[in-house]
Amino acid sequence: MKLQRFFCEQKLADKGEVVITHDALVNQLKNVFRLTKGDEIVLFDNSGYDFFASILGYEKDTVSLTIVKSNKSNIVPKQETYLFASLIKKDNFEWVLQKATELGVSHIVPILSRRTEKKDLNIERAQKIIIEASEQSGRATLPVLHDIVDLETALNEYSHIKSIAWHTIAPKFVSQEIDGVVGAYIGPEGGWSIEEQTMFEKHGVSVKSLGPQVLRSETAVIAVLSRLVF
Repeated sequence: MKLQRFFCEQKLADKGEVVITHDALVNQLKNVFRLTKGDEIVLFDNSGYDFFASILGYEKDTVSLTIVKSNKSNIVPKQETYLFASLIKKDNFEWVLQKATELGVSHIVPILSRRTEKKDLNIERAQKIIIEASEQSGRATLPVLHDIVDLETALNEYSHIKSIAWHTIAPKFVSQEIDGVVGAYIGPEGGWSIEEQTMFEKHGVSVKSLGPQVLRSETAVIAVLSRLVF
C-alpha cells in the first residue's frame, strides 16, 4: 500500500519522536485525511530525504509521530532549471506551477512582460500548489518560488545563467545545447514583443523554437521542461 506523503516545515531527525506544531499539517493529518494512532505516513522537509513515520497521537494543536527510518530520495532533479514564466490567467498559471513542479523544475520566477495581462500572484496560494504537487509527485525538494520581476530585471539579475527564450519564429532547439544550469523564458499569450526579442539578444540569451506550431503559454512550459529537465 502506497503511503501518503506530506511536506513538513520542521527539520526532521533520522529516528525518534517528533512533535509537529505546524497548523496546516496538523489539520491535514487530523481533519482532512483523518489519520489515527498507528497510521503510517511519509514526511519530507526539503532536505532531499523521505522520513517514514507512525502517528502516536494528537494534542489540541499538535501531532506526535515516531520516525522509523529515513531514505535519501531518488526523486531529486539532476538538472538545475530556472523557469522564467510570464504571468498568464490565474487558473492557467496555477496549472503551470503544478506541472512545472511535477516535472522537476528547480526555480520558478514569475515574469511581467509587455503583453502580460495579469499583474499579480497570490504567493500563499501559489506556494500551497507547489507543496501539493511535490507531495503528489514524490519529489523530496520544493522548487523555489521567486518574487515577481519584470523581464529586464530578470535578465540582469540572472545573467549568470545560460538561458533560452522560446519563440515560434526562431531556429529549432536541439538537446545538445543543454549544459549545466539552464533557464527557460516562456512568453505570455501573444508571445514576446519585438523590443523583448531585442532585449534577449542584448543580454546574450539565445532564442529557440520547438517548431512552427503556435503553442499556448502553458503548453509551451510543459513542452520546454520535458526537454530541459532530467
